[in-house]
Amino acid sequence: MHTFERHITSLRSQALAVLAANQARAADQSLSLADREVATFNAEEAQAVLGILDSLKPNLGPKEARKIAARIRTLLERAV
Repeated sequence: MHTFERHITSLRSQALAVLAANQARAADQSLSLADREVATFNAEEAQAVLGILDSLKPNLGPKEARKIAARIRTLLERAV
């Protein structure tokens, strides 16, 4: 497996974890409405990241791949 594919696989795993955690928080009635709304937004962001990852072509250049990976990591870090 190429380095790029490993990065995408890792990012996809992170996005799935963020999505699951935020879906659980969004459904948690013990949290405030504001907290549930933030979790819903974060879950939507994670779904958007998954959409990006699922549409990536494996033949991207290394520079472009690094930029995309950095952007996705930034989104994921904000969503936690």
